[in-house]
Amino acid sequence: MKLSTVIALTAVTTTVAASPHRHVHRRWARGEMKRQNTDTEIYVPVATVIVYVLNGQLISEDEVRQGIVNGTLVWGDDSNLSTSSTVVPSPTSVAAGEQSKAPESPLTVTHKDISETSSAASVISSVVAQPDPPRTSPESKSGLPVQPEPQSSSAPVPTTPASTVEGIDIEFPNEKYSCNEFPLGYGATPVKHAGLGGWIGIQDPQIFGASGFDDITTVPHGSCSDGKCCKPGAFCSYSCPPGYLKSSWPEKQGKKGQSIGGLHCNDNNKLKMASGSIAKTLCVKGTDKITIKVVNKLQRSQSICRTDYPGTESETVPVTTRPGESSELACPDNSKYYHWQGKPTSAQYYINNGGVEESEACQWGDGAKAVGNWAPVNLGVGFNDVDQKGYISLFQNSPTTNAELDFNVELIADDMNGKCKYSNGRFHYGEKYGETASGDNRGCTIALNSGTLAVVLTER
Repeated sequence: MKLSTVIALTAVTTTVAASPHRHVHRRWARGEMKRQNTDTEIYVPVATVIVYVLNGQLISEDEVRQGIVNGTLVWGDDSNLSTSSTVVPSPTSVAAGEQSKAPESPLTVTHKDISETSSAASVISSVVAQPDPPRTSPESKSGLPVQPEPQSSSAPVPTTPASTVEGIDIEFPNEKYSCNEFPLGYGATPVKHAGLGGWIGIQDPQIFGASGFDDITTVPHGSCSDGKCCKPGAFCSYSCPPGYLKSSWPEKQGKKGQSIGGLHCNDNNKLKMASGSIAKTLCVKGTDKITIKVVNKLQRSQSICRTDYPGTESETVPVTTRPGESSELACPDNSKYYHWQGKPTSAQYYINNGGVEESEACQWGDGAKAVGNWAPVNLGVGFNDVDQKGYISLFQNSPTTNAELDFNVELIADDMNGKCKYSNGRFHYGEKYGETASGDNRGCTIALNSGTLAVVLTER
């Protein structure tokens, strides 16, 4: 009975070595990710977290270590952990990322830990009527009172629900629109604050050959509010409404491992679906096997920003909720969505502090504030078609930042393995949340078997 590693952010295929995987962050959305070979790899543009599976059940890293010490588990010749008795075929497992040294502390999910809090359905249905009470003025670390945040007209505007987006299921007409004209009416949602005429990212490869694109110029945000930066040869990426993912990217990708995505601006300065597109519509629904929703029980608006992937790999796809609102988070099916060098991928979100404007939250930051790619906490989601489970993780945005969120986050579902919440700057997991993750790779993971999972945001 082999023991296999499970990576939280993505799903999953065959047995791999039970070695830990380090978080990987790109400081800029270009370049090549180097990785060691494993039997199965799943590309994740940023962080990964590990849990362990034995005989189809999740077990803790402490149990793994104890098993090695007492001889009930041993390293096999294939670099997998095995029981010391006769080895039999292993259960399906999840793997991804780059192998490295072990994390300082276990990031695990123990099996049969079903949340004892309210069901996801009841949380979502009651959230509009029951936001958290207003916060009193707490004391800051300096001892001075902290003033409550004013409710101003500059608060983030929540993302439009997919059900109200015009043309979400209408086939995109190739070569109808000029490249500087954002194609409204086909499901894509313009993001004006990016300063690219509605596009969230524009990539302009200077070299194209049999092995793919290279020397890829990424147009800085704010370069062309009229959209004229989307010019012949470029790939112009767009945001889709909550629960949906873009469907257009070129079949050939970056020669050095860069991802590229969006509509292609052809030599006639017209927009068309790229060669690797998986649909004729601009946007496709995430998996229909499970549903993931953010539930805002804060007294403030809040923005969660998804990585533009494939594309610039910056966190520019916004999902903003007001107090009392909920919104779906797109979760890709690893058998149907984008594959990086033949390997399935997942989605990654950046969770910003409450009250941060969407225009500031969902862009590439410079580190001066804990926003954008410097947001304190990441959320990773993916559905594994092999074992028919979703894997959802909360984890520190490490090594980028050690900043703390100014609210709490809990994963709640009726049919999940494990527990996971972020409370007062700490990640808790295990039975009755009795375990606390620590170290650079701190975080926690659950496996969602079916139904809806609520990502519940509450004030501290």
